[in-house]
Amino acid sequence: MFSIENITANNGWAMALAGAIIVMTGLSVLSLVISQLHKLVALFEKKDPAKTKGPAAAVPESPVAAAISDPADMAETAKLYQTAAGELDREFELRQLYAVAAQKQMPHPHLSIRSMREAGIIVPAGDGLFTWA
Repeated sequence: MFSIENITANNGWAMALAGAIIVMTGLSVLSLVISQLHKLVALFEKKDPAKTKGPAAAVPESPVAAAISDPADMAETAKLYQTAAGELDREFELRQLYAVAAQKQMPHPHLSIRSMREAGIIVPAGDGLFTWA
């Protein structure tokens, strides 16, 4: 009953080919619709006036960033960090200094602290603690 002759005699090959073509066409149309769905959604969304093209909004600069005239001047940066980290103990962990820098909106805390360590402004005190030189 299930032999190759029966499949051929009852147009089984044509039906299998037609089924495969229908499935592939359906999947292609579905992928095309999904890839263009964002355009259809954009038509129904309300336009936000803040997102329209125009002059870019100025990013407010933190007051600490404005105080540093030359970021490459490590002495000035170190003085600013020492002032900001006044509530820390004499010996502190770097994560505490990072937290203070983030709280006070210091510019580029990771880069600044690394540069101060390389310059010898922040020196290891042992047991994972650091101190000002």
